[in-house]
Amino acid sequence: MTLLLWLATALAGAGNDVVACLELSDLACAQTAAAGLGSSAEDRAARAELDFHLGEFARARDGLKQVVDGTKDPELAKRYALFERVASATAQFTTERRGDVTLRYRAGMDDVLLDEALETLQASHDKIGPVLGGAPPGGVRMELFPTAQRFIDASSLPGEAVRKTGVIALSKWTRLLVSSPRALGRGYGWKDTIAHEYIHYIVSWRTKDQAPVWLQEGIARSHESMWREDEPAALTPTQESLLATALAEDKLVPLTKMHPSMAFLDSADEAALAFAQVSTMIVHLRKTAGPDAVSRVLDKVRDGTDALQAVADVGSGGDTTAFMQAWKGYLKSLKLVSRKLAESKVILDGAGDEFEADPQLGQRMDLARFARLGDILLDHGKAEAALVEFGKAAPPGEPPSPILSVRTADALLALGRKDQARSVLLASAKDYPEHAPTRVMLGKLLLAAGDSAGAFREYRAGVDVDPFDSAAQAALAELYAARGNTPLAERHRRYARLLTSTEPATR
Repeated sequence: MTLLLWLATALAGAGNDVVACLELSDLACAQTAAAGLGSSAEDRAARAELDFHLGEFARARDGLKQVVDGTKDPELAKRYALFERVASATAQFTTERRGDVTLRYRAGMDDVLLDEALETLQASHDKIGPVLGGAPPGGVRMELFPTAQRFIDASSLPGEAVRKTGVIALSKWTRLLVSSPRALGRGYGWKDTIAHEYIHYIVSWRTKDQAPVWLQEGIARSHESMWREDEPAALTPTQESLLATALAEDKLVPLTKMHPSMAFLDSADEAALAFAQVSTMIVHLRKTAGPDAVSRVLDKVRDGTDALQAVADVGSGGDTTAFMQAWKGYLKSLKLVSRKLAESKVILDGAGDEFEADPQLGQRMDLARFARLGDILLDHGKAEAALVEFGKAAPPGEPPSPILSVRTADALLALGRKDQARSVLLASAKDYPEHAPTRVMLGKLLLAAGDSAGAFREYRAGVDVDPFDSAAQAALAELYAARGNTPLAERHRRYARLLTSTEPATR
């Protein structure tokens, strides 16, 4: 039993009102109700819970400790342990407020995330909130954790589940918890992830926390790009491949298996497949019933309608079987292509070397040996021999891994074969679009060839995934300057200077 449930059964009056508001993700309501709290143990526990939801972690911890010491209640003791972990994980955080957004983070290297994190969250509030029928009042709070371990400590998710699936962000306790791009080997799509988690916050509030995980994830995944563009998010190459295979083999992930979190699925691949399924369900719903379809579904779920029934009511006249069949028909119309793309191994907080984070070489040490030998040969100026070894490191019938593609391009450039190097990188960027070194190297080649627009696109994509590459930040600054955007040029010059002078923050 959680503290909220314990309080809901134990309290009366203002304390119960505070907890009831928090259960509905309604902070404004809870703050109003808190005006009537007294000094009883139960009321002090309710006040500590409100402080926790407001991000006042040390105050929440200290307030609840007094109650725990007096009552010895085991449920309160568990909650106190959580408050203590979160207070420790957020120790020395800096608070930044702009507009409707409050961000807490560890100053230092993560200063390069500050502006764009706030801008992404504000844009999500302004653009996605109205599409979903409105956002919670009072703005939004987010913690940005410098390491995956701090995120694990603060999130209450089991560390093993995070390491298995790579889920390093969530919406919980009326705020967002997001890991810095440094938490994963070469970064990740952290800005869309911020929008994704904010959507969870909206959906929880809009439905009085009655939406099941599959509906929440479907809405969040399909809408997460809409802070920056009007169309729903496209499937990644890996998701498309997994979905095509599962559809052909009738091995889709059941909706019930997605409960209580995608973090508890069997692997990163199964989680990616589940996200692809529910995302395309919501895209199909929007195409069938219009852009306000999701808001209408949320209204129905809030009023007590089963989630799948609500989707069917809006999308297929109430027939759930017909909706699911129509969705599968929509998938077939997409002509999904199944390609053998390797599963990315989840590497957190810099564990292992760069090969271990590679989707192919991290799983195939026999292939990694060829790649390492190629590296040695290339370092000694033997580019032709290096290409031979890199060729051996690519498994037959599969696209080469992103790291191998970058190494191959390096060898080709050493031999003056720029067009071939560019072709290798372009192909790899299609298969693994979130591999920042590929995008940055491609940007460098395009810039040298006089394609400043293409170079800007690739550098921007690389920095969006891995903002901690000082050279890429400096190059992007000059590209902004060439476009006449002086404020952003100076911003990225500042980032480049910061990254060359700041030591990585430790846990």
